[in-house]
Amino acid sequence: MRIDSRKPKAAALSAALTVALLAGAGATDAHAATLSDTVGSTPSETTLVQPVDYRGDGYGSMQEWNASMEAKRDSLEMRAQIIMNMYGDYATDDERAVLQGCIDGAGSLLTMEEVDAKSTELDELRTVLEDAKREALEVAAAEAEAAEAAQASYHNAGYTPSYASAASYANGSGLTRSTGVNNYNGRRETYYSSNVLYHYRTGEWTQDSEGFWRDSDGYYVVAAGDKAQGSTFTGSKGECKVYDSGCAAGTTDYYTGW
Repeated sequence: MRIDSRKPKAAALSAALTVALLAGAGATDAHAATLSDTVGSTPSETTLVQPVDYRGDGYGSMQEWNASMEAKRDSLEMRAQIIMNMYGDYATDDERAVLQGCIDGAGSLLTMEEVDAKSTELDELRTVLEDAKREALEVAAAEAEAAEAAQASYHNAGYTPSYASAASYANGSGLTRSTGVNNYNGRRETYYSSNVLYHYRTGEWTQDSEGFWRDSDGYYVVAAGDKAQGSTFTGSKGECKVYDSGCAAGTTDYYTGW
């Protein structure tokens, strides 16, 4: 069987001619070089090659650009899912739509500029939702305090604090499900439930006999907006480790299964 050796040569000549025509038409050297690099490439390698100025993005090859782009898309999708899990209950319909758009559409973004813009938008949205969560928890805590105060005034004679009211300030067992609020060492202690806000790392932790989530080292999992992520400190229940934020300064939110 006779093999026509002219076809590969013709294809190479055609590609070279295309590069020359692009350069003559005012295409950038980077785009011309990008197209030139595709000669001899497999179809899968050339899917995104022609429209991408990978050298302009600071990459030495199309393979490096593709690897970085894939990692950025995956990171964007993962972060959007984490934010949805942690703050979705505090988001508006439009904000949830933005998060879902990042989850479903990260893979369709074609340029580094698009991914970076979405990443910035995601960071800004997380800040907004952290504030929304903090405000909602503060309102809930204020309502709980008001209910406690009303109950105390109903049961008390004179100004002697009721047991329920005193428990929220001096509970010997620390924060409990029945009290819901505790003050310890100058910090206000409340809780948030994994039944409402499921932290993306919950699968790594276990619940103790009281329903508090503990990490593999035995630390209580807490949120504290005024402490660094990963920092540890002593709370009314014991040693705590910060895994989340979004609550007011001076507040410790224990992560529970209640």
